[in-house]
Amino acid sequence: MYYVTDTHSLVWYFTDDPRLSSKALSAFSEAESDGNIIVPAVVLAEIMFIAKKGRITISFAETLDKIGENENFIIAPLDTDILKIADKIESDLEMHDKLIAATAIYYEAVLITRDENLSRSQIVTTVW
Repeated sequence: MYYVTDTHSLVWYFTDDPRLSSKALSAFSEAESDGNIIVPAVVLAEIMFIAKKGRITISFAETLDKIGENENFIIAPLDTDILKIADKIESDLEMHDKLIAATAIYYEAVLITRDENLSRSQIVTTVW
């Protein structure tokens, strides 16, 4: 199964944060053993930004190391295919949320997110 992760889901998974729901943890665990976890480039950009601001306990470099330790993690580039899909999303989402949703659409993946705006939009299937 393919899953796309949003920013906080990935950070909370890597830091064993109790805010990660049991369903989200199961999705990560399932994909690590028999599937893929797709990390949108925009998620990495946000992690880089919030790590430098001291808002999370994991650094950008540590995040990249953890992704590199497991072959089931795939970094999805922000390319014109993703941008074209995002451009067609009519929902009133923030730009980075549209890009994350577009990545899930492109890979036909379930999105691991706590974001209620993404879940309510029904643009993609979500798990939390």
